[in-house]
Amino acid sequence: MQCDPIFIIWLALFKLTFILLCRACGSAEYKINEECCPMCSAGHRVYRHCSGDFSTTCVPCVKSTYTAVPNGLTMCLPCSFCDEGSRLRIKQKCHSAADAICEPLPGHYCMEPDGQNCRKAMKHSTCLPGQYINQTGTAFTDTVCNDCAKGTYSNGSFTFCRMHTKCESMGKVTVALGTNSEDSECRERHVKIFTIISFSLFVLLLLGLTLRIFYVKKNKQKQTNGL
Repeated sequence: MQCDPIFIIWLALFKLTFILLCRACGSAEYKINEECCPMCSAGHRVYRHCSGDFSTTCVPCVKSTYTAVPNGLTMCLPCSFCDEGSRLRIKQKCHSAADAICEPLPGHYCMEPDGQNCRKAMKHSTCLPGQYINQTGTAFTDTVCNDCAKGTYSNGSFTFCRMHTKCESMGKVTVALGTNSEDSECRERHVKIFTIISFSLFVLLLLGLTLRIFYVKKNKQKQTNGL
């Protein structure tokens, strides 16, 4: 008697499914030595696997180690170290049920993110003269710099480029034209007449006093010699 091929395939699939179901462990169990043992809770590890009528024996993680989820581990995981040499600092301390979370030092951004954690950071880029800060750097993004347009300038620390000063519009003379990194240099067009006159009178007064003192001293000297 010839068997139906479809029936044979269905029977094989049913048998395979049955085997997998029989072998699979529950979501709160782990498999060891063909047995399904209850997992240890977060913050703990397996001290002794279950056997027969005895359940899994769990112990807390020691200092500087952790397990973040229910597990069947025989060793807790080592806590991450936030290394200042990698430009990192501690955002959240490690404890038995959670790893440490590292973040970049101030003025730095993360180059190697790992979920909420950061493995390595780098200092924010500095904009050059002739550029402005288009986007300020954050803990996870670098500074974004853009070039100044013609007729504007920035020393690299501005958040926008400033217009060159128009000396003529202020009644002054342009000494040096502005560049993309420096403003125009201006000076007064004319020195005020009052200033010139005041200075001239001061000089004349000083000269007159000097001559007067010299004349008085000379007369005294003549009188002394006559005696």
